[in-house]
Amino acid sequence: MRASLIMAGVISATSGAATTAVGQGAGIPPHEREVAQVVGRWIERTPSGPAAMPRGSEDAAMIYDPIRDRVIVHGGKDDANLYTNETWAFDSDARVWEKLKTAGPTPPASEDHSTIYDPIGHRLILYGGEHGPTTNKLWSLDLKTLTWRDMTKPDAPRRESHSAVYDSRRKRMIIFGGFDRTQVDLHDVWAMDLDPSSPSFEQWQDLTVAEGRPPGRIDHSAVYDPGKDRLVFHGGWTKARKAVLGDTWAFSFADSQDRKARWSKMEAASGGPSPRRHAVGVHDPEHNVYVMFGGQTGPAFLNDVWAFDLSRDIWLEVSVSDPKPQPRIDHQAAYDSRTHSIVVYGGDAGVPHRKLHDVWALTLEQAAGFGSVRPQTQAAIAR
Repeated sequence: MRASLIMAGVISATSGAATTAVGQGAGIPPHEREVAQVVGRWIERTPSGPAAMPRGSEDAAMIYDPIRDRVIVHGGKDDANLYTNETWAFDSDARVWEKLKTAGPTPPASEDHSTIYDPIGHRLILYGGEHGPTTNKLWSLDLKTLTWRDMTKPDAPRRESHSAVYDSRRKRMIIFGGFDRTQVDLHDVWAMDLDPSSPSFEQWQDLTVAEGRPPGRIDHSAVYDPGKDRLVFHGGWTKARKAVLGDTWAFSFADSQDRKARWSKMEAASGGPSPRRHAVGVHDPEHNVYVMFGGQTGPAFLNDVWAFDLSRDIWLEVSVSDPKPQPRIDHQAAYDSRTHSIVVYGGDAGVPHRKLHDVWALTLEQAAGFGSVRPQTQAAIAR
């Protein structure tokens, strides 16, 4: 049985420092906008010594399989910048990678694709990406039989460098943004129905709402917020303007047939994350936060960690001490529901374009609750 990862640190707050108040959080009384610094701890899980590992480490895609307690990585680029279509599983307990022997036809090698975990069918769902032209491929991997199935439909949108999340209320995959080599800075929202009881099972639906929409983008991070039934994303890159973005937006889904989905921009006050692209975002349901790690702003690669409190819609910086992962882009992350940790794999260190094959786990600790953080004195923190 896996030993639990150590959860270290406390949520603390001290006067005089700044945090970001956004969206609904802007209505919080001023004294509650005082900084609430979340403390986390990294633990390296990289296999020691010579060991088998995935070739693909940059622009791969990753999920956590809660049934078999393992991380699964598919595709990406290897150390020679060649595309792969391998599928690997990582046992964090043993710190061992295993190349999975899958059955059936295999998806073509690619990068900049996305994956989500389908808990209803216990499947990995793989979508989009590129190996030259942008694709609209849609494949499923049955995690019991390890059999691939091609679900691609000719009228599906083509997409790369987009975001994909699982809408647990409606049992569907949601994608946003990206580009398709003929159109840049896309802003459309699509859903793939994964509910076997639905009449539109395994069909695409266009959910795009133009009114009040954000600028189109690629290379952003995103999560699904089940509490408020919305897609939340931050940052990214606009190819048209060649600019890094630092905004946070929410797409709230329609809760009835006679109502439309709607966009809302989270208006930041100060002190939030810097503009960035190529970061990863993971929903931590234990603390109800959107955790964002790494990325790039200008020429600088990042290894900072931020938590967006989904209850109050505010950004909180996560303080971590050494050891910690080095700055990176094009890495992957998934939430490990057994240990309540965020597992990060691979990426590009940019010195120059050195691929990374390391594995790290980040844990956060909750005090009074992210949604009810109150300023504390140093004496209270010490206790």
